[in-house]
Amino acid sequence: MRSRSLISARWLLTVLAVAGLTVLAACAGQTNGPSTAKGEMAPPEQQVLRLRLQSEPKTIDPQLANQAQETSIIKSLFAGLFTYNEQLQVVPNLAKEMPTVANGGISKDGTTYTIKIKEDAKWSDGKPVTADDFVYGMLRALDPKTGSPYASFFHGIAGAKAYNTAMGTPADPKTPSDEQLAGLRAGVGVSARDEHTLVYQLVQPNPSYLNLLSLWTAFPVRRDIVEKYGPQWTEAGNHVGNGAFMLREWSHNERLVFVPNPFWSGEKPKLSRVELNFIADDVAAYNAYLAGDIDVVTVPPPSVREVRTAGSALNAQLIVQPNLATFALFMNNKVAPFDNQKVRQAFGTAIDRVAYVEGVLQGGGVPTTSWIPPGMPGYNPKIGEQYAFDPAKARKLLAEAGYPNGQGLPKVTFLMVANDTNRIVGQFVQDQLKKNLGVEVDVEYVEGRVYGATFTQNQHQVVIQRWNADWPYPDNWLPDLFATGALNNHANYSSSKFDDLVAKAAAEPDDRKRLSLYDDAHKLMVDEAGVVPLYNPVTYILVKPKVQDLVITGLDGFIKGDWNLHKTYIGSGD
Repeated sequence: MRSRSLISARWLLTVLAVAGLTVLAACAGQTNGPSTAKGEMAPPEQQVLRLRLQSEPKTIDPQLANQAQETSIIKSLFAGLFTYNEQLQVVPNLAKEMPTVANGGISKDGTTYTIKIKEDAKWSDGKPVTADDFVYGMLRALDPKTGSPYASFFHGIAGAKAYNTAMGTPADPKTPSDEQLAGLRAGVGVSARDEHTLVYQLVQPNPSYLNLLSLWTAFPVRRDIVEKYGPQWTEAGNHVGNGAFMLREWSHNERLVFVPNPFWSGEKPKLSRVELNFIADDVAAYNAYLAGDIDVVTVPPPSVREVRTAGSALNAQLIVQPNLATFALFMNNKVAPFDNQKVRQAFGTAIDRVAYVEGVLQGGGVPTTSWIPPGMPGYNPKIGEQYAFDPAKARKLLAEAGYPNGQGLPKVTFLMVANDTNRIVGQFVQDQLKKNLGVEVDVEYVEGRVYGATFTQNQHQVVIQRWNADWPYPDNWLPDLFATGALNNHANYSSSKFDDLVAKAAAEPDDRKRLSLYDDAHKLMVDEAGVVPLYNPVTYILVKPKVQDLVITGLDGFIKGDWNLHKTYIGSGD
């Protein structure tokens, strides 16, 4: 089979985009798109896969990454205890087996995980991967000086929250001594029992914990390499990883190149070389595909209907991939005028989601008012229905906010990545808000790295942002994005009632009751327009016929097939 596209209820947190917006299913195992018989492998010198990245990644450090193209890179260069198979089930990667109560890997009370590491696991320089490498990676993520964006996901580890939050917040900074930090670090419940045995001690049972251990934040890193090279440890020549591939070249502002890791103990990569070319614009990337310069591309909205047409030259190369993701208006709740709830509600009600999806995206999504998308526990399509497109209601809400017909409204600027697709999106948003709300807004177009840094530092006013799931449960969609002070709360939403609901949900052992509590929290956040959901994306992907076994899933980041790239190869045909 040339390429496989799987829909599943699992997720991948990230933040990049179908329309080039930097970011942040139903049936596992379903295959979409054309299917052809497997061809024989081309000779080794032809085993080169040429892909596209939107921009220079700001980091490929597992403990610092939070954008989809960064995490896509990391999945090839590093390996965690667990990963995902083609059905997006959690399976062992460097762990010897799945921990269970029966085999002693999980304690009867569900709070202690004891995990054995494969003895033959090695780094790309040939040194063994040890339990201490995992301990160092986790403690590094939780170190408040590191600033790991996903650290809060691991606050369920005993002592983790106290250590990670010891320096307070920008609004309420604290100055613990080095001795105090060392004491808190020593109290974190992750340890190496021996060279190949890891122990995690949790505060309470967490049914999502093995999914968490599949995330890049929990990946091991080499302390000696980090300390030797400092921030430059991820540069080609310095970098040491433990994944199926290793970093051969990083030509800044041009490309990254991977080659197989000769010490990788898992299924050996079939590709001899993976080239990741930096192409900022979606249309330019599409043209590069047509010219034969890259082998896989996401179809930009203006070309979607063309490639969807049966009988078109490109239709046979098309994969249609529903995504377990949601795009939403992320309005900074602490910045005027979006510190006013009714303003946020007005903006959300003034945008015609159907026109957005069908006109701008050319059918590249499904309109929604609900944050948690279809295909996973917690989906509720009725949530947010009050914010369906209604210009009269939008104007009324804006007037109630104190800005009738937009009079006196502070200047509003949308932040977007600079490319042709986003210029269409930006123009659409400007037209919608002018026509339906009587408000003129500006759009600032910036380079991808600037966007990523601005958004993750909460310095934006309003963006259109995507969230992909890391695992199939509402705890990946609510507490760490919208709880007061959460590291990934880039909407700056804050509600004590919401905080209470998600805290109760996390502690509730009964799944039905837990989902009910999360549903209440979901409804509250959307009712208060913490964010305003717009659509669930569908990605159209073109894959050259010679590319075999590219396993595309709803969990992928920017690079399609990133969880299983070691399985991909170049066939001997066209």
